[in-house]
Amino acid sequence: MPLAYDPAENEHFWEKVRQLPGFPHGEEICLRSMLIESNALFRIQEILRHIGVTTEQPLVVVMDTTPMRRGEDDLKPLVLSVLSQAGWEVQPCVLQPDSSGQVHTDMPHILQVKEHLSSHKAVVSVGSGVVTDIAKHACYLFDQEHGTHLPYLVYQTANSVSAYTSNMAPTLIEGVKRTLPSRYPDALICDLETLRDAPREMTIAGVGDLLAVFVSMADWYLAYRLGMDETWTPLPELLMGPLDELLLQNVKGIRDSSLEAMALLAKLITLGGIAMSLSHATAPLSGFEHIISHTLDLQNEVRSKLLALHGTQIALATVLGAAAYRIFLERFDPEQLDCERCYPESQAMHQWILKTFHPLDPTDRAGGECWSDYRIKLEKWYSVRNKLQEFLAQWEEIRLQVAQRTRSPEQIRKLFAAVGGPTRFSELEPPFEEVEVRFAFLNAPLIRKRFTIGDLFIWFNWDREALWREVWETTQKPLPPE
Repeated sequence: MPLAYDPAENEHFWEKVRQLPGFPHGEEICLRSMLIESNALFRIQEILRHIGVTTEQPLVVVMDTTPMRRGEDDLKPLVLSVLSQAGWEVQPCVLQPDSSGQVHTDMPHILQVKEHLSSHKAVVSVGSGVVTDIAKHACYLFDQEHGTHLPYLVYQTANSVSAYTSNMAPTLIEGVKRTLPSRYPDALICDLETLRDAPREMTIAGVGDLLAVFVSMADWYLAYRLGMDETWTPLPELLMGPLDELLLQNVKGIRDSSLEAMALLAKLITLGGIAMSLSHATAPLSGFEHIISHTLDLQNEVRSKLLALHGTQIALATVLGAAAYRIFLERFDPEQLDCERCYPESQAMHQWILKTFHPLDPTDRAGGECWSDYRIKLEKWYSVRNKLQEFLAQWEEIRLQVAQRTRSPEQIRKLFAAVGGPTRFSELEPPFEEVEVRFAFLNAPLIRKRFTIGDLFIWFNWDREALWREVWETTQKPLPPE
């Protein structure tokens, strides 16, 4: 099945996308070149020149210390060699891991890169999502401070996340993930041999990151119908197409890391990043499943534990979200809802949030950061009280629309397992116990202003402990044999 919108077509791609409903006309998009092909590495100098970078401009090359292979070659020295031989002065900026042994998207790393920048330089990032987000946001801050636009090329090293073409940067603030406005790269290079030779678990994580749409799109639409998010547009769904069908048709190729499948996955991930950017929101690919994942990360962060691969964790959180959606869509009865009890008192919620996160962070900085964001959502909920009656009256039509945007937890687990992904949180590295996943599921809505189905379970006064037990039991059942 060919893609309706192929980002590798560049100018033709943008011409077609501009015709989609919801496209932000008049907005400058600097992402001018997307090269997704075999041996794309050896056209990097051509792409740099295409975005206006001359050999008189030193290249700040941002990377971490993770070893990477491309065939028989050590990838990062190979990239630096190709750039040097093409005539550029290469200035590596190497990001060092923190005490957990990992590099995180946080302000210390972002500012480290920013210190290497100047108006006469250009930037190349060589890495996966975290390295990309760090470099991207450093460029954004530099541009904002100096009123300029640094040329920036992303060399994608794995089909792992949708960060590469997004103009936002998920960043750790007081240990809590916050999505900050950032910028597009000017060019993207997806060298298929590099993607093929990336660790297999990174490719699996990329599939997992895409599976989020089967909860996030429903969350976004639900938020729109409740008056909680006016940014909803059909553009992301039209742009990305029938994602489950595309993935199912290419399961074997993804599992075997064929170049054809690596190209398709790279294009889908590219479309995901562009979809969020054009919507001015991460909501199309980030809903209940992402805040569950962020709350799992928060638990690991405060314990100085490694974080599991983002996309793989997202896939399992998506299964939880899909199970919760199925229960809600089957059982919610608008006639039984007591609307007067749907608006919790602000002070009570503030105390609840501080109490909830105090055991993780006794300084209450994390709890305070969560409340600062959650309060915005709660105030919005108060302000759109008039929408609730309209929502209840139109529930049957809304229910059908939401159901079209979800898939069953069994379908999601089966698809993820087919590409080699784990199907239980105990199989992640590091693994999670049920008590940790339960904490994330029940408390994820408290960490940020993004509205999700998790908020309705709180505001509609569901028995959330009973809900959790049913969701957990459903998602732990063995998958049926092929």
